[in-house]
Amino acid sequence: NKPAFKNLIVNGLVLAQDGKKMSKRLKNYPPPSNVINAYGADALRLYLINSPVVRAEPLRFKESGVHDVIKDVFLPWYNAFRFFKMSVDRSGGFVPDASLVYASDNEMDQWLMAALQGLIKGVRDEMDAYRLYNMA
Repeated sequence: NKPAFKNLIVNGLVLAQDGKKMSKRLKNYPPPSNVINAYGADALRLYLINSPVVRAEPLRFKESGVHDVIKDVFLPWYNAFRFFKMSVDRSGGFVPDASLVYASDNEMDQWLMAALQGLIKGVRDEMDAYRLYNMA
């Protein structure tokens, strides 16, 4: 006799903004297609994975929360990317070469590589333990 599954992930309930169960009859939630069309699936996905629903707790869905993900996460990432791209375009190009970083004596390069390795280990440990809520 073996269990039917090795691991189990349980999600909480996604409730309407007023705390009641989402209902077509009451129309107390925005249509999902409208939210995705307005903000994108990635913003909705990040909003949900960074919410109490991932810890099996209820979530009062707020469209403004998805908007906040755009404002607080995606726009800063995009602006950093645009700055990087502008710098690359000015310098004539960028060809990443990890061997240069690993061989570097520069303390900043070494610190960045150590921080990256720590991040990779942390993500693997949390994912192996099914603690998805620590990933966002």
